[in-house]
Amino acid sequence: MRKGFVMLLVVLMVAACQSETPQVTMEDLPPGDAGSGEKLYLQSVNDAPNCASCHEGDNLIGPNLAGYGEVAGNRVDGESAEVYTYWSIVRPARHIVQGYSNVMYADYEDVLEAQDIADLIAYLLEL
Repeated sequence: MRKGFVMLLVVLMVAACQSETPQVTMEDLPPGDAGSGEKLYLQSVNDAPNCASCHEGDNLIGPNLAGYGEVAGNRVDGESAEVYTYWSIVRPARHIVQGYSNVMYADYEDVLEAQDIADLIAYLLEL
């Protein structure tokens, strides 16, 4: 009985954490700058892995993002490309591309400023 209760408590805690409102909401984002976003895509910020380390190269950990701007708006019904990209950055487990695992760094919202997120979105939508 106790073991079942502990498992239920763990499941509820995980669900509560995942539904928590992001620190930076979509409405908080300023206009993005794709040039700055490209730089962020290629560099580490506060020791977080850079995007290119998983989304480019021969041994892809995440999906290749070539042509991303053309498909992002079609990934989830009712979500624009901007919204889909926002959630993919701040809550990567929300949208897992078929054929890939939930291994994306989950703390970008803690290390990126609102401007950084906006810049990354602007850059990614130009790919």
